[in-house]
Amino acid sequence: MEGAEINKSLLGLKECIRALDNRSSHVPFRASKLTMVLRDSFLDPHSSKIVMIACINPGSSSADHTLNTLRYAQRLKSGNCDAYSNPQSVGLMPN
Repeated sequence: MEGAEINKSLLGLKECIRALDNRSSHVPFRASKLTMVLRDSFLDPHSSKIVMIACINPGSSSADHTLNTLRYAQRLKSGNCDAYSNPQSVGLMPN
């Protein structure tokens, strides 16, 4: 049950990032407690920075998940949305 709540929060976070990226007139911050807490971080880029820590695996069995994670991190890093991007603060670090 706890895992389902975590997944719900992460899905809400993904939807907020997608809405900001698309410059949507509605950003679903009320989708989860996590996004409600992070709302100010998204809306005031001058007082906050977003950092993404990605867990990747070089094994071939995890290739799909690793590629999707790296693409999502690159999307945030590329600065598609001025409201949440700071290309200098987003990076990929090997574990």
